[in-house]
Amino acid sequence: MKLAIGENIRKFRKKNDVTQEALADRLGVTYQSISRWENGTTYPDLELIPVIAEVLAVTVDELLGMPQIEKEKRAAQTFDELRRECIKQDYDADKIVTLLRDIRRNYLNSESAWRPWVEGNDRAFRDPQILPEARLLAEAYLERHPMSPHILETMAEIEDEEHLEDFLRNHTTPFDCSARALLFNRYFRRGDTEKLEPERRYQLYLAFNILLDPRYLLKRGASDEQKRAAYHFMETLLSLIRCDAEDDRPDMWIDERIRIGLRCAAQSLSVGNQDEALAKTETVVKLLEETMTITDEVVLPTSCRLFDGMEWRAKEDWMDRDNNPDSPEERMIYMATLMNDMCTCHCLFPGNFYDILKRNDFEPLRNHPAFINLCERVKALIVTRPKKA
Repeated sequence: MKLAIGENIRKFRKKNDVTQEALADRLGVTYQSISRWENGTTYPDLELIPVIAEVLAVTVDELLGMPQIEKEKRAAQTFDELRRECIKQDYDADKIVTLLRDIRRNYLNSESAWRPWVEGNDRAFRDPQILPEARLLAEAYLERHPMSPHILETMAEIEDEEHLEDFLRNHTTPFDCSARALLFNRYFRRGDTEKLEPERRYQLYLAFNILLDPRYLLKRGASDEQKRAAYHFMETLLSLIRCDAEDDRPDMWIDERIRIGLRCAAQSLSVGNQDEALAKTETVVKLLEETMTITDEVVLPTSCRLFDGMEWRAKEDWMDRDNNPDSPEERMIYMATLMNDMCTCHCLFPGNFYDILKRNDFEPLRNHPAFINLCERVKALIVTRPKKA
């Protein structure tokens, strides 16, 4: 593949209003060298290419004239390499810093530039040796994509106390001034029923999700009694939310029903009620089995008239549940709702729920024939395939 380095040096030099002499002075070479590069007579030395790109405010790939499809392929390989290193127990901090710097310089405009922030790299990014480079990457990304939720959530988690206040001051607001909250208030005050209704449903959904999340209900170090009370509250609330459900078939609350059902089963077991724990687990397994029969896209019932008009869709899909570039893909059910470009989704992996059943919470049932059968039924739902190249 022929690289138009010289042509691009001339193009970006003129775009930045830089003379050959000025560029030569910045690079420590003669202006005749610049002329020869631009005429295609010679190429710059390899070690000069990143410096030239930095001086001309472009990426190395842009300077080399790499086709976009090749650039995206290289970006994906870099993101994969970063993820592989971050998930190691004894990761190489120097290597991660080099990869983050490469991403910042060359792949900020990639279609997958969000990947480092959603693939669970927080543990490595918190490392004091890595954090400064992660901070630079976040700042550079936020210049192009202000208020990106992935970046904000990750940085709020990994940033050190010294820099946290400045980061939040520069990139967030003290109150909820998100587009969703502002539009909800606008439509409500103006009495715009047509536009308010989808916002109302979405805000209501978010409010219920807070109440169905034990992180908001339980303080750190909560007692077993407090946990039982919280899970009972969530179970009762979910039953009230689904007040219009005609049966126990899959609906828009599948994820909550499975997650809370398993928590409540574990709590029943903690007080010695094995029969109740088995019954709750059986209900969860039946729901999971029916959900996994979905192949083509379907619209899920809301099971609550307050949400009528909110459309959740579910379909079969394949994904690596561990965000490991070298792991196989697992068949899962992808659930999502889209409202004014705001997508909320759940990925239901049977493997995740099988792992939960293998935890110590269910140890008292480990040798119970009925529980063994339930575990085998969930295990049978796990289907994997090699990741496509």
